[in-house]
Amino acid sequence: MGRRKSTLKDFENRFIIGDCEEVMKTMPEKSIDLVLTSPPYADQRDYGRTESSIDPNDYVKWFIPKAKQIYKLLKDDGSFVLNINDKVVDGFQHLYVFELVVALCNQVGFHLVRDYIWYNPATPPNVYSRGGYGRTKKSHEYCFWFAKSDKWTFDMDPIRKPYSKDMQKYLEGKGKGDRNQNTRPSTHNFNCEKVWTNNGGADPGSVIEIANTSSNDMFIKLCKEKHIAHPARFPEKLAEFFILSGSMEGEIVLDPFSGSGTTAAVASKNNRRWIGIDANSEYCELASARLEQEEEERQAADKEGEIANDQSDK
Repeated sequence: MGRRKSTLKDFENRFIIGDCEEVMKTMPEKSIDLVLTSPPYADQRDYGRTESSIDPNDYVKWFIPKAKQIYKLLKDDGSFVLNINDKVVDGFQHLYVFELVVALCNQVGFHLVRDYIWYNPATPPNVYSRGGYGRTKKSHEYCFWFAKSDKWTFDMDPIRKPYSKDMQKYLEGKGKGDRNQNTRPSTHNFNCEKVWTNNGGADPGSVIEIANTSSNDMFIKLCKEKHIAHPARFPEKLAEFFILSGSMEGEIVLDPFSGSGTTAAVASKNNRRWIGIDANSEYCELASARLEQEEEERQAADKEGEIANDQSDK
């Protein structure tokens, strides 16, 4: 008898230990709604395995085979969001990030939907902060949103930000003057004679400001308990921005470099199915413990809420 072909249920809501390229080859094609991941940064960090440090000059060659598997796994209306950062090499900012974006479009077939900037206002001072290297510290990373076709899931409502006080005036029809009296230095202008539609919040734009400051949360405590160090993880609010806008409840989110499990944790919390892949077994162990503990905490909170509601009804 031949070997049974893998189905999505074999991977769903699990952390898979292994090389993501090889694992993805065993997964059913066109089965994933959203891929959100932050792969190892070039030549910068120790991810617990020797092959995780990639020379910037080799980064595109290293990543493209993995990107081709991501492309195969995505549904035709699926999206791929890549969080990545660059580095200074021989005195200048290396171009591998931008070379990768071009290669993902020209060699793999992705379409670039939007380039986002994740600005971390809590970036600490570093060697560049002294001013002797001709540049400021780097306080942002890139998040590139790619689509597989000319259609992709996007929901603005969950990521809208509160309106400014000035915009609130326009929503209430209280703006003063006509369009010519409300021209900005950028030449943008507002028609203040109309009542603007209230959409429940403003378009957040392409700069995402989230401080990466968690230092004593549950995951850090797990790292200390298990004596396992994880070098980098993006904040949950960053994952939430893309998961809420790029997928719907019940859909499936894949992180092929799952690391600390942030993508999976946020997907689970927001009623998405998820798959995490990482070559480091200790990271998968940590991520699994994290999700188990977070689920226990959610269930306990739900139970407390039910008790409080019962008492208020009496």
